[in-house]
Amino acid sequence: MKKIFIASVLALGLIQVGTTAQAYQDNEEESAAAGQLGDPGKVSRTIEIIMVDNRFKPDEIEVKQGETVKFVLRNTGKKKHEMMIGSMAQLDKHAKMLKQYPDMEHSDSSMVSVDPGKSGELVWQFAEAGTVNFACPLPGHYKGMHGRIIIEAK
Repeated sequence: MKKIFIASVLALGLIQVGTTAQAYQDNEEESAAAGQLGDPGKVSRTIEIIMVDNRFKPDEIEVKQGETVKFVLRNTGKKKHEMMIGSMAQLDKHAKMLKQYPDMEHSDSSMVSVDPGKSGELVWQFAEAGTVNFACPLPGHYKGMHGRIIIEAK
């Protein structure tokens, strides 16, 4: 009986790992629609974003299609924050996953984590015209910490 229990726990752990890996693969594919990690040598401009507890300043940004932007993120809040770029569906899914597994280690090419009092950078190239979103998907932050990026057609 003990062996069956141990085998069941191990199997559930493997399912969890597989589910998490699939979520990250989906994240990467959806991020591609919003653009891609940019080449630091091709940055056309730098945009500073202040991360305060429960909001971004500014929370709306305009860029041009094809533009490579370096985001400099300064966390002036008292908590760790993240900026993740993607569709609302992608951001919602990531926030729900982190709410369910708050201690889970995670990283993605479309995001940067910044500790309180520190700065971070994310270089991003915007591929398609339209609107993409950004948010801090950490538990308790997501509801208030979000914004949008308007990508103007060439």
